[in-house]
Order: sequence, then structure tokens, then C-alpha cells
Amino acid sequence: HTVDLCHWAAELDHTQPVEYEPEGTNVGPYKVHCKYANGVKLVMRDDGWDGALKTGSCSFRIDGDLGWVETGDLTKIECSDNIRPLLRPTEAASLALANHVVDFIKCIRTRQTPRASAAAAANSHIACHAAFIAYQRGKKLEWDPDKRQFTNDDVANNMRSRALREPWRI
Repeated sequence: HTVDLCHWAAELDHTQPVEYEPEGTNVGPYKVHCKYANGVKLVMRDDGWDGALKTGSCSFRIDGDLGWVETGDLTKIECSDNIRPLLRPTEAASLALANHVVDFIKCIRTRQTPRASAAAAANSHIACHAAFIAYQRGKKLEWDPDKRQFTNDDVANNMRSRALREPWRI
């Protein structure tokens, strides 16, 4: 869910990173540096952000040239001092969830795509799986978002799926 929020904030719902570079060893903590085709960088990690800002279990942080912003599923927002005057009040987490449900029901009736689309969710999940494969391989991997495969590692490509047990098929 966190990567989905990052994709939304960076207007990257339509794609996945093109590079995944793990930091350290594959025994933890988990940390992978990702880079998108447009140069945007994403860090996936399992040990939270330095300073423990208590923004929720799905927190994410955006660092830019003019400062930083961090938020999460508790809807609390922390940021650098120069950005604070630009903040607007946020809705409660329960209201945000209700808005997702209302949007989904509206889209069923109108045949429009919901704000939280299946394609956006798929791209976020693919990014997470690709990052974990890079972490398991312990090396930088390059990814083709259109072909949905690694371009520099056959072993990593083999890790994208498993043989199904009989009689199961897809």
C-alpha cells in the first residue's frame, strides 16, 4: 500500500521502477533503492524512517530540492519547516477509507475508473516483488516495465513465478 501512495504522489501509477539496487546483505534489514525512468528515486525499507515520526504503519517520505514531507495511514503529516505553511488540513483515516468506498460504488454505476485502480495496484505490487527479488539476489537489477521482466538477470526472471502443482493451472 505504501508504494501505491508513492506512485500516486509522484504521478507514476502507470509504471514501475527501472532499477532495483539492494543495500547491504540479504539477511536484513530490508532496504532497496529504486529508480524510475524519469529519474525519481524510491527507497523501500522495512525498518521505518529515522526519527520515528509516528505517521502510521504505511508511512512514506518524499525528499525534494525544497524540503521533505512524510505521512502515513494515520493521516498525520510531518515536513520541513519551509513547507509547513503550505499544508492543508487532512481528513480522518476513516473518512479517507469511506471516500474510497464511495468512489468505487460511483465507478460501478458510471463505468469510470476508480482513483485507486487495479492497474495502479498491480504496478505497486510488481514494484514490491521486483525489489524483493533484487534483495534476494543481492545485486542491482534492471527492469523493463513494458515487458515486465528483468533485462540483466535470467535467474531473477525465473524467480518471477513458480511451477504450479498438478492439477492447478492459470
